[in-house]
Amino acid sequence: MTTGTETRTEALRGLFAAPGPFLSVYFDLEARPELGLDTEERWQARLRELAAQGAEVDDLDALTRVFLSARPGSGVLAAFAAGGEVLHSAVLPGCEQADLALHGPLPHLLPLLAWRQDHPAHVVAVVDRTGADLQLYPTGATEATCRTVTGPDDEIERNQPGGMSQMRYQRRAEDSWEHNAVKVAQALGTALAEVDAHVLMLAGDVRARQYLAKHLPTRIQQEVSIHPVSGSRSPDGAAPERMAQVDAETHRAGHDQTTALVSRYAEELSPRGHAVEGIYATVRALADGQLRTLLITDDPAARRTAWFGPGPTDIAELSTAFAPETGPLVEASLADVAIRTALLTGAGVRVLEPGIPGTPAQGIGGLTRYTGRPATVPSIGEEPW
Repeated sequence: MTTGTETRTEALRGLFAAPGPFLSVYFDLEARPELGLDTEERWQARLRELAAQGAEVDDLDALTRVFLSARPGSGVLAAFAAGGEVLHSAVLPGCEQADLALHGPLPHLLPLLAWRQDHPAHVVAVVDRTGADLQLYPTGATEATCRTVTGPDDEIERNQPGGMSQMRYQRRAEDSWEHNAVKVAQALGTALAEVDAHVLMLAGDVRARQYLAKHLPTRIQQEVSIHPVSGSRSPDGAAPERMAQVDAETHRAGHDQTTALVSRYAEELSPRGHAVEGIYATVRALADGQLRTLLITDDPAARRTAWFGPGPTDIAELSTAFAPETGPLVEASLADVAIRTALLTGAGVRVLEPGIPGTPAQGIGGLTRYTGRPATVPSIGEEPW
């Protein structure tokens, strides 16, 4: 079982190795007195809903164990159970998903993916003239991998001996700052590439940040969005404010990525473009392994279904569309089936809010690949679009 805040693509893709059926639960761990029930009573109500849908007792017990181990008020618990165990669970801080409990042939990942895209991979760097403290966040992570970068030079003070020696000491100090900035820039390049991040939050000494900016690799300067945040490496009490700024900037970056993707989709939506729109065309592209990024609207009222088989690209609107040798077929929510195929074929998934300009007709569409070759499943953390 995967726990904590792990929501990487590889962990989600692994869910589909289980035969199902699945229990999918989204539960707000915050007390909600306005609903007229305490947290325990709300949880029991969700279990009754699942039991009424045909859930097995072993799966319900497994979910309850995860619920009891979760910290109250820490966010929304997303948990997926099958075969008497919880296969994956994550606590999603700041998630606004209402309580939801479903029993079905596939895990319902759409709300988790919507939260995940608002938490894109990013690196937080707090720098001074001796080095930096780095925090690396893969996509969807709320817990960082921390690193300290120490520059090669320790001559950091501008001593003022007076006379002819003053300029020499000053040059030595500035040379040291420069060398240390080069080391930090190299470490930042490695960190950003490691988590496939295109967002950098930068805090710390103003002069050190100026030196750092001179030595950032061209790729970072051109492809990474850099956001200034407050605080320094010294214990100045700014950490809570800095993390609030990081959260806000990260959410904004996720929104900007969605806006850019929708704009690109609109440009590609032409007879000669690399985009598809509507159920028929999108399902066909998924079945051919040619979808690069799935765009799907988060519409709770949608009732459309599709069929899937055992293979990654076994998807169709109707069961009669499959070849006789395909194997056992199952009907499920269109969104769940489309997301399954997208993840198993290495396509990205972007969840869109209903009604925003540029959403695909029938609530589903996507960007296609530029070649006729089947998808190669991306590495952990890689966002194909």
